Amino acid sequence: MRTHRRAKANLVILGSLTLLYAGCGKPSGEATARAGTVGSPTALRVSTVKPERATVRRTTEEPGQIQAFETTPIYAKLAGYVERVDVNIGARVKKGQVLAELHVPEIEADLKQKRAMIEQAQAEKKQDEAMVEVSQAGVTSAEAKVAESRAGIRRSESDTSRWRSEFARIEQLFRERAQTGSLLDETRNKLSAAEAAQEEVGAQVKTAEAALVEAKARLDKARADVLTAISHIEVARFEADRAEAMAGYTKIVAPFDGIVTRRGIDTGHLTTPGAAGELLFIVARSDIVTITVGVPETDAPFVNAGDEARVRLQVLDGKTFAGKVTRTAWALDATTRTIRVEIDLPNPDEFLRPGLYAYATIIAEEHKAALTVPATAVFRDGDKSYCVTVAEGRAKRREITLGLVDGKRIEIVTGLDDGENVVEANAASLVEGQVVQEIKAQASTGKPKS
Repeated sequence: MRTHRRAKANLVILGSLTLLYAGCGKPSGEATARAGTVGSPTALRVSTVKPERATVRRTTEEPGQIQAFETTPIYAKLAGYVERVDVNIGARVKKGQVLAELHVPEIEADLKQKRAMIEQAQAEKKQDEAMVEVSQAGVTSAEAKVAESRAGIRRSESDTSRWRSEFARIEQLFRERAQTGSLLDETRNKLSAAEAAQEEVGAQVKTAEAALVEAKARLDKARADVLTAISHIEVARFEADRAEAMAGYTKIVAPFDGIVTRRGIDTGHLTTPGAAGELLFIVARSDIVTITVGVPETDAPFVNAGDEARVRLQVLDGKTFAGKVTRTAWALDATTRTIRVEIDLPNPDEFLRPGLYAYATIIAEEHKAALTVPATAVFRDGDKSYCVTVAEGRAKRREITLGLVDGKRIEIVTGLDDGENVVEANAASLVEGQVVQEIKAQASTGKPKS
């Protein structure tokens, strides 16, 4: 019991000594400043460093996963029976290579019919072209008939004119009683016959002209029939092309060079057209992969296409692949508040496989030979940033403008020069003009950091 009371008394004495020492200790803050102006000042020991020129970067490291640059699920276009399957999972295929083939009899029959229609239309065209030649000959013949009839008109007009003159002469002689009445009657009859012949020739001309018009109409129709036949050939060809295209869907081909990652059919399966049917194959492109990461909104405004990136794969013992940001979604996902960023990487050795976990470090911004100080040397007072320099044994607050923050160092944009001595830590506790004693921090290598 006596020992316990003695220990308790010792604790009370020790506490009193501690309080007494604290009251008589060295002044700090404003008290130190007052001590520096009244009586002999006591210098506070501070560690100082000089600003360094270094490369600073704004980076973001996010987890992501590897995806194939292109992944295509393949479905059937037609309903048919699987006749054969040429590939299986893991098979490397070339663009256009046949993966499987379907048997669709009605498509094959339709293609044969459309090809026969082309031949039929071509035969009709040849027939119509022959009719054009016949019609052209008919027009030529009708034109000759018209010319011949018009020549007959001129002859008949000449005959009529001759007999009209003869009749007038005989009639005059008959009046003078120099000719008999029988000769007058004979001449009148010949004039009438010449006039009738003229009328007949005129009618023949009209008939020949009508025949010419008819022949020309037949020629125009024959030419129109040729044009129609040509259009029928084009229509038949289009129909045949369509049937041939449909027949081409019986062959399931690879859309690009890649690897078959899934197979869903066997020989004899009946396919259903479209994506509602069964999946035939999945082909993934292997020469290029895409690393997809979600960048949080704090870094999203600074990440753009073209930014340098490093992709690290933990499964490959941390092996790193260099690349660039290929594209961004620009808009943030409303649920996760992240922006989708994609990095395309060549994959000639096929080390990078879809589904692998990856870490992407994106360099959003980089400043070379920037003036930097340790992050511990900077403090904020209100909405401004400061650091403290030491000159002639006294502390001086310097308002500064900050740039990029790279790990433990901060870029100083304005407010500080090379060669100045900057308080390395706890600068916020110093006041303007406070007496300090510098302790030089460990010297750096003297070379700019990169």
